[in-house]
Amino acid sequence: MTTTLIEGGTLIDVTTGTSAPGAVLIRDGVVAGLGAVDPSGVDERFDASGMYVSPGWIDGHSRGWSANRSREENLRADQFGVEQGVAAIVEAGSMGAPTADEFPAGMIEGASTKVFGAINIGSSGAPGIEGGHSSKWEYVSLERTVAAVERHREWVRGIKVQASSSHTGLLGLEAVKIARKAAELTRLPLMAHIGNAPPLLEDVLDLLRRGDIVTHTYHGKAGGILERDGTPIRAFLDAVERGVIVATSHGRASYSFEVAERAVRELGMPLDIISTDMHPGNIERYSRSVAHNLTKSLMLDRSIEQVIQAVTINPARAWHLDADGLGSLAVGRPAHVTVFRINEAPIEVVDTLDEVRTAPRWVEPVAVWVDGERFDRTASV
Repeated sequence: MTTTLIEGGTLIDVTTGTSAPGAVLIRDGVVAGLGAVDPSGVDERFDASGMYVSPGWIDGHSRGWSANRSREENLRADQFGVEQGVAAIVEAGSMGAPTADEFPAGMIEGASTKVFGAINIGSSGAPGIEGGHSSKWEYVSLERTVAAVERHREWVRGIKVQASSSHTGLLGLEAVKIARKAAELTRLPLMAHIGNAPPLLEDVLDLLRRGDIVTHTYHGKAGGILERDGTPIRAFLDAVERGVIVATSHGRASYSFEVAERAVRELGMPLDIISTDMHPGNIERYSRSVAHNLTKSLMLDRSIEQVIQAVTINPARAWHLDADGLGSLAVGRPAHVTVFRINEAPIEVVDTLDEVRTAPRWVEPVAVWVDGERFDRTASV
């Protein structure tokens, strides 16, 4: 038996939103002890003094792969996974029914990061379709989408629709309705990307049900979740009340400091999931990493425990990854663990409107364990 003891750190309990000094004992890829742990017989010790220990981070929305791009142009899962302290990613909408069969070889195989996905209702990634992949009926197929889900149940965790004019074109809300039906038929959550109208945000939100996910929620585009007087639109408040999950994914044009500050810090709106929408166009700026976006979220007066819940237990429950042992730490469960520190030093951060702010402190992942195997953070954050 191989045993590892992560000791000396502050252990975050994401189920209660609390933290306290504590250790994690890993034996043969499984959590064997939490809190006060007997250190005898340990093969390896990891000194987490001055650091936090949490369940392995989950990026609940990435798009590093596309069948349109060459292997060299695509991101590797580990590039924004274990190399950045992240145990699992959900490629949300990178692939549609025509490209789903190519996804495992392109993204999952050979990765140390746990990789899951959501099938796009449009023909995302199909050759010759750069944009508007949900804009024509020949691109959108309920039957083919359901069939793709059934072929790949081992990694598919949801349905995705990009409910903005650049993706749905003149189909508008009809594409969202087809995605809604696909989610019902497959018994999976629906993630709706929101952005430029049409379709109108109110109409999109009205189609979302408890357990569905609205993403890019705090973008700075016209027709977003805030009225012109700065109050939330009624449809958004209703969606939150009935249990729609609120995600912030930065992408390249979908996160505004001003909107997030107004909605989250001043009005107390939810920040259930913090994710990146990572792709080749934003890994050097805007999103950069889960840690970088956690740093931005701390500026919204969220506690460390709250922001860590948004990259662990919340996305795990939303995407049903808890059944795969992700999202929380418990004795007998797979050992997916992230160790990170908070650096009390200023750092510049930027939103997707190119507004630069100074964060007073920043999040730095140090190492991640996936099924008990350790990976030190090597990528920039």
